[in-house]
Amino acid sequence: MKKEDYNRISIEHFARQLHLNVIAETSDFVVSKNPNVLQDHSFDFDYPHILDGIAIVFCVKGTAKVKINLTEREVYEHTLIIAAHNSIIQILEKSEDLEVEFLFFTFDFISNIRLSTQLVYIIKAVEEQSCLYLDREIFEDLLTVHRLIVNQYQKNIAYREDVIKNFLYALIYQILQLYATDIAETAKAKNRKEDIHLRFMTLLFEHYKTKRSVKFYADELYLTPKYFAKVIKETSGKSVLQWIDEMVIMAAKAMLKSSEMTVAQIALQLEFANASFFGSYFKKRVGMTPTQYREK
Repeated sequence: MKKEDYNRISIEHFARQLHLNVIAETSDFVVSKNPNVLQDHSFDFDYPHILDGIAIVFCVKGTAKVKINLTEREVYEHTLIIAAHNSIIQILEKSEDLEVEFLFFTFDFISNIRLSTQLVYIIKAVEEQSCLYLDREIFEDLLTVHRLIVNQYQKNIAYREDVIKNFLYALIYQILQLYATDIAETAKAKNRKEDIHLRFMTLLFEHYKTKRSVKFYADELYLTPKYFAKVIKETSGKSVLQWIDEMVIMAAKAMLKSSEMTVAQIALQLEFANASFFGSYFKKRVGMTPTQYREK
């Protein structure tokens, strides 16, 4: 694995795995041809990975428990999972019969169609809710669009990529409608403290590499550090610093397990003063050194 794409799951990674039941004809888009089982992939999903693209995943069979950007989610049949670019994902548990269909694409692949406003909206919504639990009819409707995309890829016809992109646009728009409905229904139940917690998690995902103080996040939310810390503890059961540590450690684990970067390079990537300080930070929270964790 190249150092420049160290801990990321990318289109290129799928293209290298020729045995997979996927279509990866371009550098910007990959789609499953039939239901996939995770053990066919070379990624060790027991450890966290960072996505170098946008993933839309359909659970067609089985169950799982996943962690996406520190939040644990239950997955079962008819669950739709949306993971945005740079999301950190880890599978905590899965049944032996787990099967998924998926689409995985970059921003570049959809840059020439009218998606800017809708896509930003979806990404913000996904940060709050990465899994949608759908009834069979709605799930099958979305999966039908996935199948149309696969069918187009198997035809050597003019304007094939344009047709595929527009099918993808239709799928994203359908998902946007689901999020819009779901957000409208849940907004009334969300109180002020829960809103602060969700906004903090969004900020943390954006800034965890460089900002690790309670004051920074409190200032961003226009709150006093004391009140902000109190709200986060009350709503989540964890302190602000615990959330920051968990995000940093999760990213560090992803780099250690799925890259060839040295400990010093990872320390630099996460903006620690030096490898020694990073090593002490990691060992205090994980119980072993970065090297020990990598070799485990």
